[in-house]
Amino acid sequence: MSKRFLSLALTLVMVLSLALAAVPALAEENPYAEHLSFTVFTIDGADDMFDWPLVKQAMEKFNFDFNIHLVAWDSWDESTRTLAYTQSLPEVIAWYNLNKDEYLEWVEEDVFKALPDDMSAYPNLQRLIDTYTCFNEFRVDGKLYAFPKIKNSNPVNLYTTYMFAYRRDWAREMGYDFAPVQTLTYDEFLAYLRDVKAKDPGHMGDKLVPLDLDNGGNHWALLAQQWNQRIGSFDIVDGQYVWGAQNESSLEAIKQIKTMYDEGLLAMDSYNDSNNAGRERFLAGRSAVLYGNLGATILQNTARTLATNIEGFQEEDLGIICLETPDGTYHVSQIDEWWGAFAFANNCRDEVMERWLAVGNWLLDEEQVETYAYGVRGEDWDKDENGNVVLHYTDEDISATGSKYYIAQERAFQKYFILEGLEVYLPGNPAYSSYIINDLFTTNMKTWESNASFAATDYNLSNTKNQDFYSFRSAVINDVKNIVIQAVISDDPAAVWNSFVEEHAEEGAKIAAALTEEFLK
Repeated sequence: MSKRFLSLALTLVMVLSLALAAVPALAEENPYAEHLSFTVFTIDGADDMFDWPLVKQAMEKFNFDFNIHLVAWDSWDESTRTLAYTQSLPEVIAWYNLNKDEYLEWVEEDVFKALPDDMSAYPNLQRLIDTYTCFNEFRVDGKLYAFPKIKNSNPVNLYTTYMFAYRRDWAREMGYDFAPVQTLTYDEFLAYLRDVKAKDPGHMGDKLVPLDLDNGGNHWALLAQQWNQRIGSFDIVDGQYVWGAQNESSLEAIKQIKTMYDEGLLAMDSYNDSNNAGRERFLAGRSAVLYGNLGATILQNTARTLATNIEGFQEEDLGIICLETPDGTYHVSQIDEWWGAFAFANNCRDEVMERWLAVGNWLLDEEQVETYAYGVRGEDWDKDENGNVVLHYTDEDISATGSKYYIAQERAFQKYFILEGLEVYLPGNPAYSSYIINDLFTTNMKTWESNASFAATDYNLSNTKNQDFYSFRSAVINDVKNIVIQAVISDDPAAVWNSFVEEHAEEGAKIAAALTEEFLK
């Protein structure tokens, strides 16, 4: 045998040996080598769900299949409780209508399996944990037994999306050079509303409403938070709980709202409004300013509806007023962070939990967000040289009878892990205007952030076992809305408001003392 042949043979043996040795190593390196099957308990699903491209891709990538234990919304609570009490929940739970008291009770009864202490293997999920405060409220002895489904209606910060939208076209007509997001002091704001009434830029006559609110007078108490952020709750002052309605800023708020009402800056009969009556007036072109819930999606729809209803209206004719309160700050509250959760039954296999968490983490990558927003890249959509998304289908194609309806349906799979909103902020999303998302919504949130008086959610008040508090909240706090209306339209707002406060002051002080003892001592 020649030396050259012997050398070649030895080389081949070494290569084969290394290749064979690598086979088990490769298998060990693949965390999804074992095929898994399990059941998911949910209200989201469809007969053809397993044909949706995103679902198929997930099952192939992570080597699993799953059945759906589908429950109708109207029987969800009853079905969930029955399965929880009998320890019969499927391994994976895509939960809705999460009730914290029940959650804590079921954790104590070992209904759920704790999530891993270390979530670093799932960086997108860990980012949510680090960003949103609600996760701390679901920890029991330091552990999470459910993962709240985050509502992503404001990815900029944790501020509520209630803001003042205004007609820029009317402002220009009256000679104002307002920016898309215009900061005004309260006095400037009041002067602007008075000018609107005097000049009537829309030629509305008696139909003109300078300032409207989503639900009309039913939201006057919400407007009062521009003066007293805790008018409808309990506040912490100098290390003690106090009933917020007793603060003198409450009466000041009512007096200011009454001034606007008496001057005709608010719709005179709006105290009888049904829900969204004020918003409907604004969309019909009757109002100059609307105070309402204007998350990015709602803001976009508002601009489009105005363009449909008002001849010549462009989206740039919609603006936002950042209202400085008398103390020079922006009064903002914390956004409602979550609704529902996903969780795992106590008998869930470790490998199933790990696989499902990996799927959820993957779904939060931008590539997957693009997939459920637009469909399959290269088939349903592409990006042009400027990074803009180009869709290869029409609205009819993604309707319930269209050939690409799966694009609309795939969001149900994403909702197993997180609620709405992620696709809104994708760069180049043709469904959303850069003007609306960036120039209005994001700029407003960043302006608030520059000098915010931030009223964070007090989760103590949702965790207390004090039944007197819940009774007080139901019978008294929930009546603040009606008392504000009565005070504003009365001849003596101070008498109406002070009578209400005095009637419940003793009970409010007692509950405040109990809350202080429970949470602050």
